[in-house]
Amino acid sequence: MFNIIEGLPADVMAIEATGKVTHADYRDTLIPMAEAMMAQGPVKMLYVIGQDCTGFELEARWDDGTFGIKHWHDFSHIAVASDRAWLNAMVSMFKPLFHGDVRLFKLAELPVAKDWINSTSERATS
Repeated sequence: MFNIIEGLPADVMAIEATGKVTHADYRDTLIPMAEAMMAQGPVKMLYVIGQDCTGFELEARWDDGTFGIKHWHDFSHIAVASDRAWLNAMVSMFKPLFHGDVRLFKLAELPVAKDWINSTSERATS
């Protein structure tokens, strides 16, 4: 599931993946939220993969990939906080394909990731 992380500027979509992430999580939470924000302009994203995240359904991985391809140019900055080696490797592999700035952080560096994504923001806090 996705939990919304509050307290960041209006142009920052901040979510934390916990438990099992499903197709419904993308369909009902992430995609509508992102597309609504994108209608206002470029989006910055803070994506946290929590320690208690048990994985992603196959359909959720597909949703993530197809959404990323469709909107690769709509994200100006992406901060990924995770201690998962496989995820960090995937982000690093696809990083050159993204239009914007992508940075990886360990979970212990989450405050640094928030500071970085905040420093890139131009819209006021919601």
